[in-house]
Amino acid sequence: MARPLITLIAVAAGALLLAGCGGGGTDATQGKTAQQILDESSAKTEALTSYRFGVDLKATAEVTGAGDLAGFLANPIELSGEGAAKDPGDFTLDLSLNLGPGAFQANVTKVGGSLYGSVLGQDVKLDASPQTVRSLDVTGLAPAISGWIEAPEIVGTEEVDGVSLVHIRGKVDEAALAEDVGGLLGGLGQQGAVDPDAAGAGSDLETGVVDVWVGAEDMLIHKAEAEVLSSDPLAAAPQVKALDLDLTATLSDFDAPVEVTAPTGARTLSLDSITGLLGG
Repeated sequence: MARPLITLIAVAAGALLLAGCGGGGTDATQGKTAQQILDESSAKTEALTSYRFGVDLKATAEVTGAGDLAGFLANPIELSGEGAAKDPGDFTLDLSLNLGPGAFQANVTKVGGSLYGSVLGQDVKLDASPQTVRSLDVTGLAPAISGWIEAPEIVGTEEVDGVSLVHIRGKVDEAALAEDVGGLLGGLGQQGAVDPDAAGAGSDLETGVVDVWVGAEDMLIHKAEAEVLSSDPLAAAPQVKALDLDLTATLSDFDAPVEVTAPTGARTLSLDSITGLLGG
């Protein structure tokens, strides 16, 4: 009777050993260039049906002249938050926002092409064009940051929470950055504030670095961050005389179930009212 038991234990131990030896998975980045990894990971990340995300932004700009842009950027901006996203572009984001005079907590939710905000227990629906709503969609932030890389290189592999990540770094492509920032400001009613065509070969930046971490097995972007510093006037944005920007986006819980619902009883508020409150 003892022999079958010993055999069973041996087989179970062997199976566990094989499972442990074979648990490393397949490195889908092998044989690919940094640019190929970025292109494929961006496409796969944008195709996700749901995930959780985090964002952290610190920005200080010196702006000359008057107008809404100067008012909006008059104070340093600090933003951090966590949220969840669900295809096709719906998301909810709990954030802490500091515009210089003070900090406050808020929630931003996008559902079915409409954008809502909740501050101090008050729910509002943004009366804005579809273009504006699209420009304020944070779900594409990580792929957007990865698209700001020029001349990317693989700098190594890192283990984070048991996940193997390929670390890619490159300098900032100013034209790509200016195009995305220009689109954001355009959605906020600041068309023409940034001219991507003016961001030529002569760099305005003392520091312009983008780092992206891609899962070696899943080929998804897990983290992307950009650091931009300039103390000189920016050719792409003549009003901006100096800029210090640090931006990080993280993604996790890929394809996990997510519920995103609009607040009930929200009152409608115009974009002009909101930008006015923010210093515009």
